Amino acid sequence: MSLASLVAAGSIHPFKATPQEISRSMEIAHRDSKQAERILLESLDWAYSIAYNAVLQACRAYMFFRGYRPASTESHKATLAFMQETADAQLKESIDYFDRVRKKRHRVVYDEVGLVSEKEARQLISKAKEFISWVDIQVKNAPGIT
Repeated sequence: MSLASLVAAGSIHPFKATPQEISRSMEIAHRDSKQAERILLESLDWAYSIAYNAVLQACRAYMFFRGYRPASTESHKATLAFMQETADAQLKESIDYFDRVRKKRHRVVYDEVGLVSEKEARQLISKAKEFISWVDIQVKNAPGIT
């Protein structure tokens, strides 16, 4: 799906973010990445969910940086569709992976307990940190971003 079709479908909207909005989303991404690591051995399900949220917040920061925001309905899905269209080619597999994580995370939060293995949680945390670093590099030269 192209950016134009995502806009036409109402999945994303043009948006002029402030540098503070971009920075806040990145702060949340970094916070959640660290928190996921901290609670890994206490709750695999929550570590997985928090690591996913770190990815989502980094995606939102990148969307803001590129001049868009997700619609309020199905925002997680729209955010990852946007990333699939705009992220560097080498990230396409990671974005597909994060979309699979999105679906499992939904089940973990709303439907079932104990779905996440330690290996899955550790893998997501690792991939989240790599992705957040990529977004940091992308937005670092934006005016007003520190």
